[in-house]
Parts: sequence; structure tokens; C-alpha cells
Amino acid sequence: MTRSSTPEFRRRVLAAAMSYQLQLRSIDYALRRYVDPNEYESDEISIGDMVSDFLKDSVTRLEADLRNLHYSEGSTFGQFGAELTLFKFPYTMDLARMLANRGLFLEVLPILRLCLEMISWAAVAFHIDDEGKVRQLKAQKCIPKIKPIYESAGKVYGYLSKLSHWEQAIHSHFLNFEGEKVSVIRASCQHRAMSLTLRLIILDIFVEVIRNIYSTRGETLIINVQEVPERTDARKIHQIVSDIVGFSGLDDFRELKSLLR
Repeated sequence: MTRSSTPEFRRRVLAAAMSYQLQLRSIDYALRRYVDPNEYESDEISIGDMVSDFLKDSVTRLEADLRNLHYSEGSTFGQFGAELTLFKFPYTMDLARMLANRGLFLEVLPILRLCLEMISWAAVAFHIDDEGKVRQLKAQKCIPKIKPIYESAGKVYGYLSKLSHWEQAIHSHFLNFEGEKVSVIRASCQHRAMSLTLRLIILDIFVEVIRNIYSTRGETLIINVQEVPERTDARKIHQIVSDIVGFSGLDDFRELKSLLR
């Protein structure tokens, strides 16, 4: 059962669970007796669920669009390696989304850092014909080279790297101090929102790399994600991040938005 399931189906699943829990003989009886007939009819989708759904749907769209962009003949070693990397990207990013939905933050960052390295390596490798140079290409050294594509890529990488290495400076991200007690934050709504926002930013960079690599051939993919072909504030990801910042009102999210270009 998912949020997209019909209210009637969701009520019947609830009735089945109640019937099992109460050891009743009839699911229909549990449905009539214990389930409100208006249950699930007016459920509102939270902004977090909306963002998660958008990112999940983007995985399917990216898969199809990347397949259509593939150079089937005459590709160089660099193009071949870059496209394999780009094909891997959506699934790695979806893993970050699933961990984010569990309210995790620090655990998500190394995955997003890896994704940015994948994007950067692909962007550089695609334009290299020499096989030896492609084999020697280091992902970390590719980050500065995509600055003309996405000006703040280095700052995004710095943010992710700063919190991806375990040291005392990041303890404030998982510790809660109330009175004389100290508790460990295993998961939180804020952590979920921050992880999903960073996931959006990495996707935004990916779209611009596609624009750089494929030029007008990548327009279908760009529109499927951003809803507009131009890189303006009207693009979908920029609007969603702006909504998140407005909803939260927190400086942590304003800092994340400053990474968008």
C-alpha cells in the first residue's frame, strides 16, 4: 500500500490488519465496525512526501531518457565510460532518497558526495578521446573542472566533504542538549528535509551536466525533470527548494539554497 493507493483500498488494508490483530473472522465486519468510511479521503501530502515522490519519479524518467541519449555507435572510450556512469547515477541517488526518508542526514552525505564525483567524472571523461587519460582520471580532480557548468559545484562538494568525515565538529548534527541531558538523534524530520534538499541540488547539477554533454539532444530529459528548458528560477528544482526554505524558515536551509545556481 502506498500514498497513491485509493482511499477504499487503504481502508480495506486497514480493516484486514485490524481483523488479524483482533482475531476477527470477517474483514468486512472490521471494515464496517472499526474503520471510518471517510478515512484517507482528505489526507494531505506533506512537502517532504511531495519532494520524495518527485525524486522517485525522476528515477524512472532519467532511465528512459538516458537510454535515448546513448551513443550506440562510434563512441569514444571516454564517452562510453561517461554514459555508463550516468546510467548508474539514478539508482545511487534513489538509495540516498530512501535513507533520507528514514530521517537520516550524516549517513546520506557520503552517497551524495559519491554522486557528485560520478557526475563530475562523467562530464570530464565524455570529452576525452585518449583511453589512457580516461583511465588515469581522478573524480576529485574533476570537481573544479565543472565550475563552468555549475559554478557552485566546488562549494557543494566542500559542504558534503566537511560532514562526511567523522570528527568532533559534526557531533552537533546528531546530539541534542536539553538541560543536563545529552541524547543521540537517530533520525528527525529536519534531517530528512535537509537530505532531500541536498538530493535536489545534486539532481540540479546532473541536469546541467546533461545540458553540457548533449546540448539540445538533452532537452527532453531537462524538461522532464525541470518542466522548462531554460536554467532559470522558474525551473522545478529551484521552486521546490524555495518552497522548502519558506516552509522551514531555518538558516540551515537558506545555506543549502545558496548552493543552487
